[in-house]
Amino acid sequence: MSTPATTSTRRGWEYGLVMFAGAFMLISGLLQFIRGLVALFENTVYVNTPKYAFSFDVTTWGWLHLVWGLVLVAVGAAILAGRMIGRIAGLSIITLAIILNFASMPYYPLWSITLLVLNAFVIWALCAVDAVD
Repeated sequence: MSTPATTSTRRGWEYGLVMFAGAFMLISGLLQFIRGLVALFENTVYVNTPKYAFSFDVTTWGWLHLVWGLVLVAVGAAILAGRMIGRIAGLSIITLAIILNFASMPYYPLWSITLLVLNAFVIWALCAVDAVD
C-alpha cells in the first residue's frame, strides 16, 4: 500500500516523463523539419548513395522529412497539452520516425543517429508511465 506522498511523487515523475516525451518529440519534429528544408533547398549537403536499397531522390527524402517533422510537432504539442490521444499516437508516430531516420542514414549518418537517439528517449518516456490517469 502506498502513502499519499509516494503516490504524489510518482504522479510527479509520470507527469515529468510525459512532458519530457512531448518536448523531445517537438525538438525531434523541428529537427526533422529542418532536415527536410535543407534537403529541398540545398541538395549538395547530402551524400548520394547509388547502391542503397532506399535510394530516393534527395528531394523526395526532403519532402518525407518535412511532412513527418510537422506530424511529430503536432503530436508533441498534443502530448504537452496533456491529451491521452497524443500519448497513444506518439508511440506509433515516433516508431515510424525511427524507421524513416534509419532508412535515410546513408544520406546523412550523424544527423540520423542524433534523431534516432532522441526518438528512442521519447519511446522510453512514453512507455515508462502508467497508461491510466
